[in-house]
Formats: sequence, C-alpha cells, structure tokens
Amino acid sequence: MGNVEIMAQVFGEPSRNAAEQSHKHTKRLFVAGFVGIAALAFLGGYAIGAAFPIRGFPLNWVIVINALMCLLIWLIGKWATDKIDEADRERMSWRKGAIGEALIAATLQELPDDFIVINDVSKRFGNIDHVVIGPTGVYVLDAKNWRGTVKADGQGELLLNGQALDKPPIKGMLGAVMDFQSKLKALTERDYFVRGLMVFPNAYVEANYGSTRQIHCLRNERLVDYLRDQTFAKKLSPDDVERIKRAALQLAGMDARFMNVQR
Repeated sequence: MGNVEIMAQVFGEPSRNAAEQSHKHTKRLFVAGFVGIAALAFLGGYAIGAAFPIRGFPLNWVIVINALMCLLIWLIGKWATDKIDEADRERMSWRKGAIGEALIAATLQELPDDFIVINDVSKRFGNIDHVVIGPTGVYVLDAKNWRGTVKADGQGELLLNGQALDKPPIKGMLGAVMDFQSKLKALTERDYFVRGLMVFPNAYVEANYGSTRQIHCLRNERLVDYLRDQTFAKKLSPDDVERIKRAALQLAGMDARFMNVQR
C-alpha cells in the first residue's frame, strides 16, 4: 500500500461568498433594466396615444412629450451603461479576490492534520477569508491578490506600488480580528490570542513584522512555515484546538455535524 497523505482538516469552500455577491449584483442590474424598459414602454404608449388622440391633442404638447421621452431614453441608457461598467469592474475585483482566496486555500491544505482550516468566513467577518487553528495558535487570514510591491508606510499601514489605498487595509483587518477574538472569547469563555495575517500570492512584500501593527504580512509561499513556527505562537492543546474549532465553525455559520470535511 502507498503512503496516505495527511493534511489539514478543511471546512467550507473558498471564495464562495465572492461568487454569491457577483450573482446578486448581476440580478439587481437585470431587475433595474426591466424596470427601465417598463417605464419606457409606458411612456412610449402614452406618447403614441397623444400623437393619435381620439379627441385631438395640441401639436406642441406632442412635440414636448416626445422630446422628454427621447431625453429620458438617453438618461436611462447612460445610467444603464454606467451600471454595466461598474458591474464589470466589481466582477473583475471579485474574481481577482476569489483567485487569491483559492490560491491561499490550496496552500493551507499542505498543513498537517493537527491544523483546522475554515474557508470563506468573509460573509460574517468582512476582512477574513480563512481561519486557521492549530497547535501554534489561532490565525485569521485575509487574501490579497494584489500585484506589484507592498510596503509599510512607516505609520502602520500599507502602500501598494508606493501609493496609499482608498481604504486603510491594516485598520480594517485589525477591526475584523478584534471582532472575531471578542466573539470567540464569548463562546469559549477563554481569552485566546488571535493573530491577523495578510497573505499575498502575487505581490512582493516589504513589510517587516511589527511595521504593520499586530497584523503580519507575508507571501503565500511562506505561509505554511509561518503557521507551523513557534516564534509568535502560544502553544494550544488538542482540547483547546477542538474547543476553538467548534466556536469558529459556529461563528462562520457552519456546524461540524453537517459539514463534509475535505481530507
């Protein structure tokens, strides 16, 4: 018999939330389009009725109504075009994020079987894509599929290719970590430390530990070694790992009794 590969216990499907958000946004766009078509059909019928009235209608009113209808068609067309462009940009952003999550999820499967991996937690905690629980501690991960160079700005935040981001990523991640940690404490009745990680599969990272406050930034290929390292760890017992796993699955909206574990 060949060797049986032993790997981390994995719960959840990576990037599922991104796909759901993209689908919902597309549905909203179609609904808005149908509403616009209905409005145009109503106004078009009214204009035709005005142009061919049963009891006459002033010509100048017919001209005004048709002009207004043409203006409205142009405005709705412009609005629809802008919305389609916006949807395409968001879809590309979601797709890019989903690719990053999938790459990180594949790497996390390389962890040994005393680690627990929970994917797709972002629906409950916006800046958390994965939760990892193991002998070395509890970690929440945000996958960033950025390209270029990521550096610390000297004030605890990140720069991408020398430019500040519209939304401070470290600040947002810190809030998500604190929220997760407080909820974990409430469920387990123990104050476990939670480390926040930003993981970059495609960017060059120049952000030393401590330069981005309590959030550590690293490339994907360093992730498994980091999680298995004891440098930043507070050793957890198997009982601690199991207790945290049950609480984390509950926080992620999952229940271990009804989940298929990927092995």
